[in-house]
Parts: sequence; structure tokens; C-alpha cells
Amino acid sequence: MTTQRDVFLYEQLANDLAKALHQGEYGVYERLPSLRYVSEQYQVSMATVIQAYQSLEQKGLIEAKSKSGYYVCPRTEEAYQEPTVSQPKSAPSEVNVGHLAMSLINESRLPGLTKLGAAIPEPDLLPLGTLSRTFAGIARRNIYAAASYEQAQGNLKLRQQIVHLMREAGVRCNAKDIIITNGCLEALGLALRAVAQKGDTIAIESPTYFGILQVIESLGMKVVEISTHSNTGIDPNALEQAIKKYNVAACMLIPTFSNPLGATMPDENKQNVVTLLNKHAIPLIEDDVYGVLSYEPRRPKAAKAYDNTGNVLYCSSFSKTVSPGLRIGWILAGNYQEQVLYQKFLDNISTAIHPQLALAEFLSKGSYRRSIRHSARVYLYRIEQFKRWISEAFPKGTRITNPKGGFLLWIELPKKIDSMELYRKAMAKKIAITPGILFSAQSQYKNHIRLSCGAVDGELARKSISRIARLINQIS
Repeated sequence: MTTQRDVFLYEQLANDLAKALHQGEYGVYERLPSLRYVSEQYQVSMATVIQAYQSLEQKGLIEAKSKSGYYVCPRTEEAYQEPTVSQPKSAPSEVNVGHLAMSLINESRLPGLTKLGAAIPEPDLLPLGTLSRTFAGIARRNIYAAASYEQAQGNLKLRQQIVHLMREAGVRCNAKDIIITNGCLEALGLALRAVAQKGDTIAIESPTYFGILQVIESLGMKVVEISTHSNTGIDPNALEQAIKKYNVAACMLIPTFSNPLGATMPDENKQNVVTLLNKHAIPLIEDDVYGVLSYEPRRPKAAKAYDNTGNVLYCSSFSKTVSPGLRIGWILAGNYQEQVLYQKFLDNISTAIHPQLALAEFLSKGSYRRSIRHSARVYLYRIEQFKRWISEAFPKGTRITNPKGGFLLWIELPKKIDSMELYRKAMAKKIAITPGILFSAQSQYKNHIRLSCGAVDGELARKSISRIARLINQIS
């Protein structure tokens, strides 16, 4: 029979454990101590520990896994809401963000900055040591490799390794379907030049990665921005309306863990968008650089997985997971393979050979998947920390995204806050953030910022967020 003392003990234990969870002593998806360990640590019965764990489970703080134990659940903060669904102007517009983006990016590279704005990965989470040793071995064994050009399509061994990675994204392909590029941005540029011309209109998410806007701007094209949800991505119905109303030449999306929102389109939406664009003979250019950094055991399917006609041009890279400095990306160009390959040859003949050989060997050793799974767990823990710190320090009315992968947060501040003014004040304090106006061709999102937990964490991140909060209060 359960006594009043037993009730008091399990409630007290549950409260202690809940406090530890809130303070981040246990990371999201981390396994909690065993029932026996807690029983001995707190000197209570196993029944009391079981009751305490069940209480936490009912509150959604932890979950039980068969024959494995109890694990920490992602926390749903009640102190904030997700950003409002974007409502951009529907008419096509010119793009003019290039110079501002370059200026802000160059400033963010200054020494001594706390880089909360840059979408760069944590160096300690990258397999740089292994890669460096592999690179050295490749250079010794392939002395004459640099004496000639690699084929424009890229090294065959690397392309064969990428075929295996594409299967995890739900995409069946062959090595002959893949073209190696100098990062994802080159892949996006090649794809866009293959499917559209100067003056054409490109449908994009709103907000979207400013690199996409820069590529479109550099080619003299226009954009039509489509309403986008911070959780589920672009609105397929809004996209269909834009297609009916305007002469859209191509669609350029980040369907999985988008930048800056971190949004992921549901599988049904991805399939519907692919079908819609195929119906209207409009190519889809898919940017999938963050897709592998899923907090769940399995990454979401790419939109390319639903492409049966070759209408989707899939672009990605290893910049967020292996090494930004290698500058290795790739593209599956589908129906546009010949155009993309020819343009790649004209632009730079081929991608450097030694990085390709080193990456091919690294991937063949099988440690890539372990590396990205570890990185994803770390980024999830940091994202949860960032959200908690922001919700505690930022003013009432702040809205924060809830990504399921990657390491970016999109923050909607009260409307009276000018993110450019906040950017300048933060830079004066040696803290770099990214103002929201960079992510739209329509000068929208003036009260939004993007923060990254990719390269900053712990006490430095917490103090920097606290300083940003004080700067926001000064502006308001």
C-alpha cells in the first residue's frame, strides 16, 4: 500500500529531476540514470523512482524506451511562440541584397567576434583530424594527381560514395548522374543557369538564404516570394497561385531544415510541390545542405525522392558536416545534366582533385555517419539551450523557430525593433548576428534576426544572448 510518505518522496524526487532537466544537466535524447542508480543515490525505493519517472513521462519531459531506459524529450517551451507565417508581396521583384550581404559577411569575419550570426559548423565537431591524415596520405600516394585535370564531372570514387548517401535521402541514382562542384553555391548557380535566363522570375521561399538571393541577383533574374511557415515550409497553395498568376521559370527551395527558418516540408507537401511543378514544366532546384543534420535517427526524404521525370535539380555539399574549406559539393541535374556539365567545364574545367580523393577515402571508411549523428545530437542540445536563454532574456512578444535539424534559429522580435540597428550595436560589443532584411528581396523582416549555435556554445553563448537582450531593451 502506498503511504503518504511514499507520495511525498516520489513527488520530491520528480521535482528534483525536473529541475535538473530544466537546467540542462541532461541533454535532449540523453539517457537518464538507471532506476537502480537513482534509488541508491537518493536512498529511496525502486517503486518511488519508478513513480517519479512515470510522473515526468506524463508531463512529456522524458520517454521510456523498451529494454533501454528513460530518455530526455525535446522541451516545448511555453514562454514563446513560433514566428508568424510570412506574407510577402506576391508580385515579382528585383533582387538587390548582394553588396549588403558581402559587407556584413566580411565584417563578421573580423577577429575577436563572437560569431552568433554565421552559419558555420563547430570545428571540434568536424572530422578534421581524420581528414587531415587522409589528405596527407592521398598526397603521398598520388604525387602526380595534381599534374593533370580531373574530369569535369568529378572523381568517380567520390561520386560512388555520394550515391550511397543519396539513398539515405530516398534518392536512387548512379555515379554517372552526379557532378562534383565547388561547394553547394556553385551547384545552385549552375542549376539556375541551366533552367532560366536573365529577366526570368524564380519562385522562392520567404524568408530564404541570402546566398540564393545573391545567385539570382548575379544572373539578372527576379524573384517571387512565397508565403512560408516556420515549421512546415513553403505553402503549396500559395506557390500554385503564383504559378498561375506569373510566368515562373523555376522554383528554388530548401525543403529540409531550411535557412534561416529550419523548416521542413512534410513528405506529402514535398510530393505535391514536385507534382505541381512537373505539371507546369517548371524545374525545381533543391538546396539540401542541412538535410543530414536531423535530430531524429533518420533524416527526412529529399524532394528529389519524389522526382520520376528528372525535373528536380538536387544540390548539396559537405560544408556543414565535413569541412567548409574543402569546397566540395555536388548536383544531380536530372534532365539538365548535359547543360550543367558543359557550363561546369566552361567555368573552371573541374574541381580540385586532391580534396575529392581525400573525401572519397574518408567516406569509404564509414565514420561519416557516426560523425554527423554526434554533431546533430550536440546541435539539438545547443538549440534547446539557445531557445531557453532567449525565452528568458528577450522581451515579451519574441517568437522563436523550433527546427528539427541543423543549427539555426530565426527570431521574430517586437515590431519596433530594427534588426540593422541591433546588428550595429551588437557588432560594437564584438557580437555578430545576422539581420533579417538579408533574407528577402523586398526589405522585409526588419524586426527579425538569425542566430547560429554552430560555432558558439556554453557560457560564452549564454552571456552573448544576455548582452543582445540588453541591447534590444535599449532600442525599445
